[in-house]
Amino acid sequence: MRSWVGVLYEERSRKGIGDFPLSERINGYWDRSDTEIDLVALNANDRVIRLGSCKRSAAELVRDLPAFCGHTERFLRQFPEYAGWRVERVSLAPHVPPDVRQQIERQGLLVQDLNDLRAGL
Repeated sequence: MRSWVGVLYEERSRKGIGDFPLSERINGYWDRSDTEIDLVALNANDRVIRLGSCKRSAAELVRDLPAFCGHTERFLRQFPEYAGWRVERVSLAPHVPPDVRQQIERQGLLVQDLNDLRAGL
């Protein structure tokens, strides 16, 4: 799932489709303290960083929300160069039903599934 998300983000940005123009290639992040971010996307022009969690199922996204938010906070403390940037957190899965999407969005996160990322390609 992670590799598909990165490829789709890059292709969407290259074609000018979607809501996130990339300024750098997509990467993930992991460290020895178990901070894991599946998607680290940068839009340097607008000073926006998008941090994502990829799961195989929408139910896993919901269960993982507290841990994911902790991971993003640790990541941002480790990289003070992003202080002052707008931080967007996104939950990603192959398919996210509307009820799960609303539940995650109510917590302030973006939600994308593979249908969203393939739209317009």
